[in-house]
Amino acid sequence: MNVVVFGATGATGRELVKQALAAGHRVTAYVRDAAQLPQRPGLRILAGSTCDAKALGRALAGQDAVLSALGGRPWRRREYVCSSALRLILPAMERHGVRRIVAISTVGAGTSRAHVGWPARMLKLGLLLRSEVQDKEAMEAQLEASSTDWTVVRVGRLTDEPARGTWRAADDGSIRGSGSIARADVAAFMLGELDSTAWTKRLPVLMY
Repeated sequence: MNVVVFGATGATGRELVKQALAAGHRVTAYVRDAAQLPQRPGLRILAGSTCDAKALGRALAGQDAVLSALGGRPWRRREYVCSSALRLILPAMERHGVRRIVAISTVGAGTSRAHVGWPARMLKLGLLLRSEVQDKEAMEAQLEASSTDWTVVRVGRLTDEPARGTWRAADDGSIRGSGSIARADVAAFMLGELDSTAWTKRLPVLMY
């Protein structure tokens, strides 16, 4: 499968690239700085801005699916990386006939807000992470309003521990709190969704 990864130089994005290549996918990594990602067989590195519609079009041409690990930096308030990028990515997907997109969001966004504990809710909605959560919520709304076959993965606290190969995924409110999940398992879940419709047009929470 031809897959483009946005946010490929971040910790989760790198895991997505690594696992996608290991699974035999042909991967395009769309990055701000090509020097930040080592070249390897099966990987095409394309440097560009998520604000550049023409460059995004080149990245999406010939792709079968999109994986988004985009995220803002907590210390950069009102950055809104995800929703700003989706405003151009979604039309480019439509132009090039790309329907499948799997994107990372966060526990505490949207309907999952009611299911996290009070301390985590204060953190997510307080000054530290408020802009990041608002950005994710705007991204979720854009995807829900689109004609794409989208899945939004609301992840718990991300860790760099080795993959366990097991996790909990639900969108019915049965997963409560703000537990953790390894980036390696997030990547495995997202890649598994490329060949599945189980979570299409749904927003599962993912954590241990």
